[in-house]
Amino acid sequence: MNHFYEQILYTTIGTLKISKDKFLELMEDLIQNQPYAEDEGKRIFLEYSYKIDSFKKDLHAKFLLQIEETRSSIEGPIHQKVDEVLKDIKQKIQDYSIQQLMSNKN
Repeated sequence: MNHFYEQILYTTIGTLKISKDKFLELMEDLIQNQPYAEDEGKRIFLEYSYKIDSFKKDLHAKFLLQIEETRSSIEGPIHQKVDEVLKDIKQKIQDYSIQQLMSNKN
């Protein structure tokens, strides 16, 4: 399941990277055509880059949290089942030992 979340995360980051590159091309085109001053284009691009970086960090944190929650939800029942099996094995060993003692006394 961890691999699944990693694929989603990397796909999202790749998509954001491509959109960032396309946005850069758009800003260069707008600057060349002079509807925006160069400083205005840089400001818009930096603002967009900051938003993308923030989104990427938030997304990564959310995926890590989801992975940890999923792992915890799986590990709890597994540990409980292992404890039950171990308890059952110990009881069977104890019962067997008692039976052996009883048969040796007779």
